[in-house]
Amino acid sequence: MKALLISASLLFGGSAFSQIIYTTSGTFVVPDGVTSIHVELIGAGGNGYLNGGGGGGGGGYAAGTFTVTPGTSYSITVGDGGSGLATIFGGLGILAGAGSDGAQVSNPNVGGGGAGGTSVGGSVDFTGGAGGGGYFTYFGGGGGGAAGPMGAGGAGGNTITWTGICLTPGGAAGTSGGAPGGAGGKGAGFVDASCNAADPAGNGAAYGGGGGGGNGNSSGPGTGGGGYCSITWDISTGVSYASVLSTPMVLNNPFTQHIVVAHVVGDEHFILLDATGRQLWNGVQIEQ
Repeated sequence: MKALLISASLLFGGSAFSQIIYTTSGTFVVPDGVTSIHVELIGAGGNGYLNGGGGGGGGGYAAGTFTVTPGTSYSITVGDGGSGLATIFGGLGILAGAGSDGAQVSNPNVGGGGAGGTSVGGSVDFTGGAGGGGYFTYFGGGGGGAAGPMGAGGAGGNTITWTGICLTPGGAAGTSGGAPGGAGGKGAGFVDASCNAADPAGNGAAYGGGGGGGNGNSSGPGTGGGGYCSITWDISTGVSYASVLSTPMVLNNPFTQHIVVAHVVGDEHFILLDATGRQLWNGVQIEQ
């Protein structure tokens, strides 16, 4: 006797969402019927600096909901990593600043981390993490993490000073403030004591992570992650509520010639599956 899996989905009317994402510059035209959009921006991350330089700063984060008019065109600016170019939604006053590139300071100082990008114009605005400091000709600082919806980006870690031994991984990568913000890249160091075998710098993750600083031998700096722009808006489906049975029941076949379902609401849609998940039947008409 077969076991049958019964799953019922209830649909009572709601909305779905449409989204477009820009990772390069472009133009957005408000679709017909759309009067409100949600915008989420992340600035590009800065590049790390070579030869024991600092890590790049992480990009800033901005988000907000705006009233728009169908058919209106808006320019979208999205920068590459290391470009210093903010992510901008033209005409709405919202932007997420880019992280600055790392730099270099002279020994015996540790420094040169790039500043994190700042943001304006959103109902939520967070700053990217600063890049960590490097040690000239030896070890790179970590890249700062991009800001995100959960908060500011984490700062990249400072490296250590050289004390005659090169065995260090370089500055730690900064954490992101939540997806879609990216973490920074680690700074460059060495996996041996005599500065011959590099522990390479990392690139900043998409989106907006700062690149790690390079070391003084064979590892160049990491590049920053590029910027990001997301635009979402509601699409009416005529359905206001949807619910799926969270734990479908598996039964020994209780049916003979027909199925009877009691206490239905009237807007149900039924799906009959076997125990392997194979769909046997779906529809809305079941005897009551």
